[in-house]
Amino acid sequence: MKPDPVPTSHAVAADQDDQELLAAVLDHAVQLAFAPGESILSPETVADAFYHVNRGSVEVSYTDAHDTRITVALIGEGEFFGEIGFFDGESRVRDIKAAEGAKIAMFNQRVMAELQAADPQLYMRFLNSITRKICHKFRRIAGEREPLAGYAESLSSRRSGRYAQSRPLPVSLMHSELWHGVSSRMEGFKAELFNLSHELQQKEALGEEDPECEARCYQVLTRLNQTLPLFQKSMAGSGYEQVMWGYVFKEIFPYFMRSRFAERAYFKPKGYAGDFLMMEHIYADQPAGEGTLGMIIDRFCLQRPGSLAIRGRRRLLAAELARLSGERAALGKSTKIMNLACGPNRELFDFLAACDYSELVEALCVDIDSDALRYTNQHVNVFPHRASVRLMSENVIKWSLGRVRHHIEPQDIIYSAGLCDYLEPRLFRALVSQCHRHLKPGGTLLLGNFAFYDDSLFLDKLLRWELIYRSAEELRELFAPTPFGDQVTILAERQDVNLFAMARKE
Repeated sequence: MKPDPVPTSHAVAADQDDQELLAAVLDHAVQLAFAPGESILSPETVADAFYHVNRGSVEVSYTDAHDTRITVALIGEGEFFGEIGFFDGESRVRDIKAAEGAKIAMFNQRVMAELQAADPQLYMRFLNSITRKICHKFRRIAGEREPLAGYAESLSSRRSGRYAQSRPLPVSLMHSELWHGVSSRMEGFKAELFNLSHELQQKEALGEEDPECEARCYQVLTRLNQTLPLFQKSMAGSGYEQVMWGYVFKEIFPYFMRSRFAERAYFKPKGYAGDFLMMEHIYADQPAGEGTLGMIIDRFCLQRPGSLAIRGRRRLLAAELARLSGERAALGKSTKIMNLACGPNRELFDFLAACDYSELVEALCVDIDSDALRYTNQHVNVFPHRASVRLMSENVIKWSLGRVRHHIEPQDIIYSAGLCDYLEPRLFRALVSQCHRHLKPGGTLLLGNFAFYDDSLFLDKLLRWELIYRSAEELRELFAPTPFGDQVTILAERQDVNLFAMARKE
């Protein structure tokens, strides 16, 4: 069991020493400024310096064996990067660029030599501090990877993965009406995307825009998406469903993987598609991708009903947190909130940003991904508030099953935005029952779950972002055998895609 992260006096003193040390050495560093998206380091960069983020944030990414660019980390204020390459002299293996406007302190060989000459004692303290940070980084990486991968595997009985490598299609399929119908349509879509991609690249090379071409591209994507239900209907019962969906994906792969959304959803660098970086990309609603076509496909993904629902649930949850806590604040009572699988915590901080009684709010944000917690701590909480916010790293599945225990004070509100979409019924009910145990009498549970919607095939079949869809009645049936019973109120955001089961502990 992990104890609640309450700082000891020794830890507080050590943190103060680190702050004083950092302030002293930053005076010797070279101060740099980078615009959003500007490259800071790449595999070609000589490893002769390491860096500290004074302000803003940087994005760490790499290109895998399939030429897919994958974001692996966001580093924020107060963090060092590049120190391993500096000390071992090996070449860089990551691309690092400013995720937003960033102020960076650079420590190169000259700076370190001048620091050593000017203040040898400060120099040695700094080396010891950097060494501890490197050791902590390696321990964290070694300790997190397997638990996080295991967490992703444990989420659902539907093992969402990737399509296997291309294999010869069965001869019986090749001569079927099913194959002719699907392949002829896909050949048409592929030809259109190829031609549009070529046109857009020519315009891009000339520094020109082509709104008409971009509009035609969006029309092709829309028609492709509208055709997916027809594909599913024709494939049903054929025995070739997996083979055919793999074929459809293979045909559009070179084009769709230019989109940051599609790339991250399919490759799942953290083991599951809906990680905190994906949520942030959807919340930001700023298309990103390779070339103009990549940007268009990304914009298309960000405007699908699923993405709209995710942005809508953020507003719904912020409003419910305000309503429920406001009722208590009117009586002079504080509100304890627990956010499970919290990701970037945007809805919580939206609520706090507009809350004029935040001193009465205590929030406990739980996620297995320490990067998500660190992101919350460094990048989201940038507005004035007086709430008490604690971050806990834990596997919510194990917690739901009672395999780990924490001394958590009874809560007034427990909620989860996107976890239940992956949970089969046994895990869902275990989560509900565990939440009931941790609620105060009169406390409220809010659990989100996507309902099936027409656009779901796009994510399910093409990008393998597979969810377990549930209707309002199915959510009530899941709650019925739990301590809450079936007295459940169903809420929905504006798209009526993301439902929320709200139950009160008697």
